[in-house]
Amino acid sequence: MIIRGEALEQKIVEKPRDGRGRAIMMAYDAAAGFAGEIGIIAMMQVEPDSEIGYHKHEDDMEMYLILDGIPRVNDNGTMEVLNPGDLLITKKGESHGLINDTAEPVTFLAMILKH
Repeated sequence: MIIRGEALEQKIVEKPRDGRGRAIMMAYDAAAGFAGEIGIIAMMQVEPDSEIGYHKHEDDMEMYLILDGIPRVNDNGTMEVLNPGDLLITKKGESHGLINDTAEPVTFLAMILKH
């Protein structure tokens, strides 16, 4: 199955996960139903001076593959700087958040996997 990026609906998310600013989400909804394992696959763009609030994954895990931009992330209480090509993995029971305090958007692929 091929899902074309230009066919995705863009959704504006204000204060994602109780963060600040806004992000643009382009969800690959058609991929979410495979064997009930994939919760979401989405291209996310976090605008300058915006963040995805720090949050815990109780019943699933999430991965962020950084495509463009240089965000700071809170990985279970440890702040790190990520670069394009870096992958943040947040396992079940762990927490994370993402901060874009640069002048350019940060774009990443987010995938939530259900257990």
